[in-house]
Amino acid sequence: MKIVYFGSDVFLSCFEYFLKNHEILALYTYHNDEDYFTEYSIKKEAERHGIPVYYEPITPERIEKYFKEEGCELIFVAEYNRIIPIPEGLAEFKGMNVHSSLLPVGRSYYPIESAFTLGLKSSGVTVHKLAPRLDGGEIIDQREIEITPETDSVDMYIKCAENALTMVKEIFSDFDGYWKNASKQGEKLPYWKRPDVSLMTLSHDMTRKEALEIFGKYNGMTIAPIGGREYYVNGISPGSAKLDCDVRSLSPDRLLYRLSDGHLRLHILPTEVPR
Repeated sequence: MKIVYFGSDVFLSCFEYFLKNHEILALYTYHNDEDYFTEYSIKKEAERHGIPVYYEPITPERIEKYFKEEGCELIFVAEYNRIIPIPEGLAEFKGMNVHSSLLPVGRSYYPIESAFTLGLKSSGVTVHKLAPRLDGGEIIDQREIEITPETDSVDMYIKCAENALTMVKEIFSDFDGYWKNASKQGEKLPYWKRPDVSLMTLSHDMTRKEALEIFGKYNGMTIAPIGGREYYVNGISPGSAKLDCDVRSLSPDRLLYRLSDGHLRLHILPTEVPR
């Protein structure tokens, strides 16, 4: 099958499956500093196989050209930051999306982080048809994933990827059958919004336990206020020694951050959090 793939490193294993068993015409990806998983590996793999890589949004006209002139048989989306514009009246169009929740619960760009914010005991991953309504297409398959006290958001991304690959292999062993038997989603449940920035922000009056819990939920979305600016945290470890200042810089991207019962050793991105 000829596929145009949209996604990042989150579901890299699905991309690698298609590389071995199908033909990928193009990769559309993106970069976001707050994402723990970026596009580094998937872009590298695409380039190694001579697959063109695009960062710009796709247009309905380009999608139509893929299907009508280049033999595309499927648009496959897995952790992508834009809505796919489905061309009107294109009978050949088929699109599939991997979403990290048990739809119809958890329609969101932040389904995993929102699941932790809501304190859910389980969530999951869903493969569904692309539809004009975001995350609203017919469900092809889905798997539930338990959230234990030891599970953090990166664990969930990894588990979602493992389950997605299993489903993709099963679906493509009988693609027509799975496609035909997809089921409509139930009620239109509320869209999960981005977690409030206050929930993701570290402060000097926190304990080490509280700070680590925040990073466990939000990882690369965690924010550290430093010198009147706000930075993403992409690495964290605790220390028990108390500092005589709020922040001690070790390098442009490493610092010690005072807490009420010790300190944090942070790796930060020198990028101000956009508002």
